[in-house]
Amino acid sequence: MRNGTMTRYTALFSRLLLLVFAALPLSACAFADIASGPPPALYVLTAPQVEVPAGPGATAQLVVEEFSVPAAIGTARVVYKSSPNSIAYYADARWADRVPRMIASLAVETLTDTGRFPAVTGPGAQVRMDLALSGDIRAFEAYRVSGAGLGESATNVRVSLFVRLVRLRDRTIVTSREFTAEARAGSGMDGVVAGYDAALDEVLTALAIWTYEQSLAAMPEKAGR
Repeated sequence: MRNGTMTRYTALFSRLLLLVFAALPLSACAFADIASGPPPALYVLTAPQVEVPAGPGATAQLVVEEFSVPAAIGTARVVYKSSPNSIAYYADARWADRVPRMIASLAVETLTDTGRFPAVTGPGAQVRMDLALSGDIRAFEAYRVSGAGLGESATNVRVSLFVRLVRLRDRTIVTSREFTAEARAGSGMDGVVAGYDAALDEVLTALAIWTYEQSLAAMPEKAGR
């Protein structure tokens, strides 16, 4: 009796092993399909060309720090809000860098291209600077316009940065201001990215002019040398 029971268990165990090994190629194929799916499209934004009002050169050296940001926004994913209380992301689309790093890099490029600062650096620069721009990314999102119907007019893009100008020698906040802009998103992912570009361009343009003007007031002993 015992031998017959052992024989049945052995046969059952052998059949289970055959099923497991038969399923392995199918599982491998499933994971291969996931890994070999098309990569997400990568998008970049551009720095605006800013016409700063005439005036003396701001000789204070400036560092742009990486702004604080909520975790849901501080990724490389492109945010879409269908309502004020929900956050989603566009499928198969990514920014080429994390949002706070991308914004800091574009701010450095924008301020440098004004030609009014002797040096503008990004986060982590191991050099002695005079002033720092820090702050918070309060909004960086495409969102559904309330009451809008279907179509491209249903989506806007909002960018909002709260910025502090800090004098580094005594860590004093000289001044602060919020910069906010909105732009209409076009159709398709390219249209959405164009909306992000337009809104961020407006914010960075206002930021560059304000930073120039405030840096003169923050360090008048260095202005115009």
